[in-house]
Amino acid sequence: MILQLENDIKDSIEFHEDGKKTSEKGTKDDIDKIEPTPADFETAISHTGYGIYNKRMLVLYIPLTLTSLFCTSSPSFILPAVRCYFDLSPLEEGSLFGAVYVGMVSSAFVWGFLIDTLGRQKLLFYGILLSGVMEFLSGLVQRFWVLVVLKFICGVATCGPYSLAFTFLSEFYDKEHRDKIVLYAGGFSSFAFVLQPLVAYFLIPMDINFQLFNGYLIIDNWRVFLITCSVMVFLAAFLVYTMDESPKFLMAVGRHKEALNVFRKIYSQNTGNPPESYPINVLRSAISEEQSLKSMPSITISKFIRKGWIQIKPFFLQPYLTPSSLTFLLLFMTMLTLNTFRLRLPNMYATIIAAKGDHSLSVCESRTSTNVTYTAACRGTLALVDPEIYIKSMIVGSAVFSMFWVAIYITKYMDKNYLYIIFSILGGLSISIFPWTNGIVTLSLSAIYVAIMNINTTLVISIMASAVPTTLRGMAVNMVIMFGRIGVVFGNLIIPVLDRISCELPYMTLAMFNFSGFLVILILMRLKKEKPKIISAP
Repeated sequence: MILQLENDIKDSIEFHEDGKKTSEKGTKDDIDKIEPTPADFETAISHTGYGIYNKRMLVLYIPLTLTSLFCTSSPSFILPAVRCYFDLSPLEEGSLFGAVYVGMVSSAFVWGFLIDTLGRQKLLFYGILLSGVMEFLSGLVQRFWVLVVLKFICGVATCGPYSLAFTFLSEFYDKEHRDKIVLYAGGFSSFAFVLQPLVAYFLIPMDINFQLFNGYLIIDNWRVFLITCSVMVFLAAFLVYTMDESPKFLMAVGRHKEALNVFRKIYSQNTGNPPESYPINVLRSAISEEQSLKSMPSITISKFIRKGWIQIKPFFLQPYLTPSSLTFLLLFMTMLTLNTFRLRLPNMYATIIAAKGDHSLSVCESRTSTNVTYTAACRGTLALVDPEIYIKSMIVGSAVFSMFWVAIYITKYMDKNYLYIIFSILGGLSISIFPWTNGIVTLSLSAIYVAIMNINTTLVISIMASAVPTTLRGMAVNMVIMFGRIGVVFGNLIIPVLDRISCELPYMTLAMFNFSGFLVILILMRLKKEKPKIISAP
């Protein structure tokens, strides 16, 4: 797939409307060809070409996407250490996992309003910067409830960048490359599933424990891990700071001169021509340059509520009510199954490894045999963690990264709905037998389940985007992701309760949600066949 991407880049030489290639050097003829007719965004971006600038954007995007996963997944990697450090109950473990997603859900609509009002690049920068600050402070806390609060704020901070990242990236590409690049970006971002456990492997098992300020500030292994994660987030913030504002947003608010400068910069870096030879000098959008001076209205609570209602109202009315509700439910169940299982994997591996090396024990038998042994791993204020936990997590992450690229290839030949059905059935079957597995089978099923459910999450978001008109897609994606996050919170609260009743019950519950997702997608497919004009994109 990477070779294919390179070939696409080599072949993507920009053409003028008359079909002639742009020259490699800026000449007087280039300037004479500048079009006096006002151009819309698609026309303007199509004349910028495809080259160095676009490749740089894709490279910068990779650390940007790591931010969200580092914020949401770090609790799962530190849990084997903090579980006995704070003497956590199963419900407290669930609250640590769910705090990030509660923050995301509670701030989703606020971010949506700010994105439309303040733009893309600034909010990405400040959101990521705040996320890095919260992650850094999480590495210094000495009380569990403070850690939960900071993870909640981290969820609030990362909600906007998570939802905005794909949109921001896509607005620097023309129609020919847009969908492909966003898909490739999703594949590259899945590398975070490998990188974060790799960092945890080197840091958390280390015997780090020193005290400052007469013991009021303790720095140990899991805290160093969180601080290291924050450094990577700060790096992403710096890279975003060097990016240009989205030209599409600049046009949308009437800042045409700034948008034109961005187009010229993209054109110059992609083609090697001077910026003044860019063949467009007038842009056209719904708002004029003069109106843009008044485009920053005062933000009031009543105006925010009215604007929010206008944005979400179509989803509560036909013809969108039924298909959108089913899609919201679908991602609710899909993200519930994925993240409830994924976030608990390191702790589950810790329990299995602590089972005195008896690899013949199944997942649930290992948990029963280590009720005392695992807790005894604490030594004073330091919880020593076996590095094998993170080796297994890296194997799972590698499976996610690899299967994402396989899925990209498969979607060229198979409908996304059918692919979701296959993965739902496979996921339901694998998680159903998971409690009774051991050894390499346990690890294999873990990797397969996380990989296919991660792909299913992307498929549902794509299905939602294609089920509504273009004008509603931005809000549709935000809403469906919000319901998916609600599913994560719900799952991390109920699974610990079910786990106290029976070890097998949580896995059977996840299997039930997998098979239920299979039924929901069948209903959606039937609706699409009966009313193609209602739930298909124009």
